[in-house]
Amino acid sequence: MSTNSSSGLSGGNVIAGIHAVKHALEVESSVDELLVEKGKHHPRLNELIHLAKKSGVRYSFVPKQVLERLAEGVPHQGVVAKTAASGGAQFVSFESWLEALDMSGSPSVLLLDQVTDPHNLGACVRTAEAAGCLAVVVPKDHAADISSPVVAKSACGALARLPVLKVTNMKRCLEQLQKKGFWTVGLAGEAEASIYEANLSGPMVVVMGSEGRGMRRLVRESCDQLLNIPMPGAVESLNVSVATGVALFELRRQSFLS
Repeated sequence: MSTNSSSGLSGGNVIAGIHAVKHALEVESSVDELLVEKGKHHPRLNELIHLAKKSGVRYSFVPKQVLERLAEGVPHQGVVAKTAASGGAQFVSFESWLEALDMSGSPSVLLLDQVTDPHNLGACVRTAEAAGCLAVVVPKDHAADISSPVVAKSACGALARLPVLKVTNMKRCLEQLQKKGFWTVGLAGEAEASIYEANLSGPMVVVMGSEGRGMRRLVRESCDQLLNIPMPGAVESLNVSVATGVALFELRRQSFLS
């Protein structure tokens, strides 16, 4: 169903870019409307329109300027998807999620302590979903806005498939996870033990710090174990999203062997 272009100007969050929008439509997330650049013709845009029709999602043709304004600097490639207020992310209460959590099957959780770059946050969520994590935990303050178009594009559809749990107190959150039965490991360059030497089987929480300063002191002290990623090269540290991938897939590798 096509609508007039003015419908693309109202509120709500957006997902910008062909790949991210396609993922959002395929997983039937909270996409309210598809906005396509007027006069732009491309097979992949036609595919998105087909997906929108199939899912019963409204679609509109709007001027390029409208997409640029809605995308807030994110390369939109001629398409933007308007979503509900959460931007497609699943926001649930940490307490209710934890209470209902099934601990069988060695669940894993990613906890991000003040990751402020939206590209990194989105990439971490995408990696967590790919590695089979059950949730990502982020602080309510001093972190990138999980609803931003940049996060949504970097997450590439993962926000619609993985709960994002916002908490006020990260130390208390770790204590609750430990009480539930999780072993909590924090990644820190100064740690003596290597991630490849540690036993990462069983229910695990992987804790990653901010881009510049790493984990805050109280968060670091609350972890059951601190581990490092060995780097024989001259580079002193990895991007947080890269380090997250290394850690989560080492955890996944060990789970396959156990």
